[in-house]
Amino acid sequence: MENYNDAFIRRRRIKMANLIYMKIEGKKQGLISAGCGTFDSIGNRYQKAHSDYILIYSANHNITREQNANHHPFTVVKPIDKSSPLLGAAISDNEELDIQLELYQTAPSGGQEKYYTINLSGATLCGININYPHSLTHEDRQPEEIVSINYKSITWTHNKAGTSAYSIDNERVY
Repeated sequence: MENYNDAFIRRRRIKMANLIYMKIEGKKQGLISAGCGTFDSIGNRYQKAHSDYILIYSANHNITREQNANHHPFTVVKPIDKSSPLLGAAISDNEELDIQLELYQTAPSGGQEKYYTINLSGATLCGININYPHSLTHEDRQPEEIVSINYKSITWTHNKAGTSAYSIDNERVY
């Protein structure tokens, strides 16, 4: 069976956007993202090589500084998938999570290569917003979740360039 993204690229002959995948390990529930990248979870958007990852449509993170560094929640937009009920339980129970985001870009050979990784440790969910598009005016859109995440530490790694940095809550410079 052909992968949706491969078929789309071949038909349209366009460049593929950079992809983001997220893995979530809960202290109580275990691997929350298990099976999220399968056909049963997200239909024809599935990614065989990332079956235990959540497909992320977009991510947003903001750090500001006046006197002290202020890390705002890390926010992702994702499809409704197998993890959706489990994320509801995680926010309800204030479950501690370890989260890894992997960012992929188009390699010179044309395939996808992981070039950037973000790890959030000691994370908890601080918001879940579910958006069900209007079925008459937005028939081409699918339901999605906007998930906001607080964390105790964050690590950024540029896998291709070999650089990394981190911020731990009690080690931030004030």
